[in-house]
Amino acid sequence: MRQLGPWGRRALLAGPLVVAGFLFGHLSAAGQGVRPVKPEPLVVSAARTLGVKRCLPMISGIAQRATSGATMQDIIVDWDREAPDAAPFFSLTGLGNGSQRAALTIAAIPTPAGCAVLVERASFANQACTAVAASELPGFPSARLIEGIMVYQNPAQPGETYTLINNTGGCLILRRQASLKWQ
Repeated sequence: MRQLGPWGRRALLAGPLVVAGFLFGHLSAAGQGVRPVKPEPLVVSAARTLGVKRCLPMISGIAQRATSGATMQDIIVDWDREAPDAAPFFSLTGLGNGSQRAALTIAAIPTPAGCAVLVERASFANQACTAVAASELPGFPSARLIEGIMVYQNPAQPGETYTLINNTGGCLILRRQASLKWQ
């Protein structure tokens, strides 16, 4: 039987310690609830890649909230290729989670005071619009646009409305937010 030199004995001792340290580190991280970093919404990545800078923080803030919970998304964007940071940026994001679908539009326009924005999110509820209004919009002032379409104003957020459109089998919900001076 061959005898190990001093380095061989050290390697035999160090090997199991390295493996134990590696495993302990991963188990320790798992015990602390370390979560993977959530990827940013596609519309934010697209705007950044295309050169939108001035309105990017606003687009990011809106998209993070509006796409939360979506397990699927895809986008269509329109922008000025010659001056992407000085011109309007328009996007349509398709969102999905299970059998639920929604569409999100963002129109961001650079202004001297910051950015003007129009955001709309369309979704569908398998219940009557009166039930949606009663459960999600209690106390919101409302007005009839035309027969079957009610518009509700968010009293806590100027420029934000919810439009409920009666349809066979459910309610089309349009959430709209507009601001001429988003900063």
